[in-house]
Amino acid sequence: MSDDYNVLVVGGGPAGLAAAETAARRGVRTLVLERQNEIGYPIHTSGGTWIKDMQALGIPEHLYHPVKTVYFLTPHREVSFQYNPAVACVVDIRGLYQHLAARAVAAGAELRVRHTVEQALLEQGRVVGVTAKTHVSERMTVHADVTIDASGFSRHIGVRSDMGGAFHRYGFGAEYDLYAPNYPQDELFLIMGSAFAPQGYAWAFPRGNGRVRLGVGVIHPDNDEDARVYLDRIMREIPQLAQRFKGASPLEYHTGLFPSEGTLPAFSRDGLLLAGDAGGHGSTLVGEGIRFAIYSGQMAGETAAEAVQAGDTSGAYLSRFDQRWRARFARDMDIAYMINKHITAYSDAQWDSSLDLLKRLTPAQAAQALRGDFTASLVMGILARNPSLIATGGKRFLDRMLERINKPVAVSVQ
Repeated sequence: MSDDYNVLVVGGGPAGLAAAETAARRGVRTLVLERQNEIGYPIHTSGGTWIKDMQALGIPEHLYHPVKTVYFLTPHREVSFQYNPAVACVVDIRGLYQHLAARAVAAGAELRVRHTVEQALLEQGRVVGVTAKTHVSERMTVHADVTIDASGFSRHIGVRSDMGGAFHRYGFGAEYDLYAPNYPQDELFLIMGSAFAPQGYAWAFPRGNGRVRLGVGVIHPDNDEDARVYLDRIMREIPQLAQRFKGASPLEYHTGLFPSEGTLPAFSRDGLLLAGDAGGHGSTLVGEGIRFAIYSGQMAGETAAEAVQAGDTSGAYLSRFDQRWRARFARDMDIAYMINKHITAYSDAQWDSSLDLLKRLTPAQAAQALRGDFTASLVMGILARNPSLIATGGKRFLDRMLERINKPVAVSVQ
């Protein structure tokens, strides 16, 4: 069995679905192949993100839960910030993904679930499609002018076409989705320190109706700890959480992998684009991927449709996707990765000191830093509120951030 499409999207996550909607809206024949039985399951992410991005992306309010209080905990410190109105939120993962899928279908894209891509088809160095196994275990061949690899961490097509190997540095996360009747639904916790999240962090993200996602993420191979063993301890042994989780019980259990290597040198070649996690397009600052995946998918879908309509699906033309993405995100992602590598090895004392710094920031500054919106004014504001950094050597790191903020981004088309 063989099918022909203008744009083939491998993966029905947020990047792939956004790419499919964008390409289909531009009038090109678009297909999404998703290996799971349904869109949005299993869940591999905690769903923490930002309200202004959900609004910008047209996500309905009922698919995200706003949170007004953000707590930071380290072994001997606690800092909280209040936001009214809320700026952070936790999304309904399955609901969001199915909403994006419905938008893609409404735009004219086709979706096929339980279709597992097996091999990339290459002709004279050009990716021209894939082979896949259908939901009834039949083999099929799909030819496409442009293939978009949105397969997430597996980077299924990219690995098979020499567009980057398997990820070697990554975050491994484990999470309970609990019913927690005593947990305040407007409080979010981020927890650092060796006792509960060695070389990583833990989180408690409320998502409405008594539900809370409690998780731990650690960076491999920086650390070989198993994130899963910390979940029950966090509920019982952290004083600030023990009472909140009294009477709580998990209804779901999730695990996930998140690339922590920075972005690839290139996301395009003849007939192929890499979008979302497959291209390393998430922020390694706190392992945040959903909003960046949607933005990346939209850019990839737009570029793919333009290439099809122009009759030019060469790597040179498709590199316009690299240009667009880097112009918008490269600088912040580069700085986020620099910070990630710097703080991963923090001792408990260093985490305590970091909260001493954080508590002097305004709520707006703290949110901007956590979002990864790095500007010279933010760095100077941090320094102004923490003049002791000059004596402790912290200014050197801020100077490195400023250097990268002020460095022009290379966005030229090949």
